[in-house]
Amino acid sequence: MNALEKKKIIASLTLMDDLFMQVVLEEQACTEYILQTILDKSSLKLKEQRLQKKLPNLHGRALVLDCLCTDEKGLLYNIEVQNSSAGATPKRARYHAALMDTHTLKKGEKFSKLPESYVIFITDKDVLGEGEQLYQIERIIRKSGNLFKDGSHILYFNTARQDDNALGKLAKDLKEANPKEIKSKVLSHRVASLKEGKLDKEGEKKMNVLLEKYRKKAVEEGIEQGKNHLALLIGRLLETG
Repeated sequence: MNALEKKKIIASLTLMDDLFMQVVLEEQACTEYILQTILDKSSLKLKEQRLQKKLPNLHGRALVLDCLCTDEKGLLYNIEVQNSSAGATPKRARYHAALMDTHTLKKGEKFSKLPESYVIFITDKDVLGEGEQLYQIERIIRKSGNLFKDGSHILYFNTARQDDNALGKLAKDLKEANPKEIKSKVLSHRVASLKEGKLDKEGEKKMNVLLEKYRKKAVEEGIEQGKNHLALLIGRLLETG
């Protein structure tokens, strides 16, 4: 794959491409901005974050989380970018929350020490099918309708709905390939720095690793089946390379 072919692929990437999102979120300010917008908490500040964090499970299926982070108040957040409905089912959200709890509470600690947690699925389509822009899922006491205050929150951000509000603007930014058209300054600057060649040797190395991951993903998904536009693009470039 030559430099021109690499440039074509990089130019086509959006933040809804999960592998590219992971590279963008290496700049913590980008993660903060996305969380601040989705949760409507402009004061939210992160203490730490881990990308591609593996949560093992000795008795069942392990998970690799796209982004796991903690804010200054100790609240826990898991951000997942999902382009397929199969990757964002309600039971998957439940499992994410359960494993996060399992790996947060240390041996001998009281259950009251469990931090408030948020599992956030950023989806390409309206996975839950009710037309909402942001789904906020909470456990309730059915008879009274009161919240069952266990501190566990699940959110689905439907980027297919792009209303004229802060969430709608974020949804458009997440699907925009041209950094000059991204309205958020922090996201635009980060995407531009990755796409427009303003990289040091370490940055260039990361982008080459990213392209190799996309190549492997395209092969795994089956280029001939045309499961996504990126796989098709990489497939064509590989054929001509």
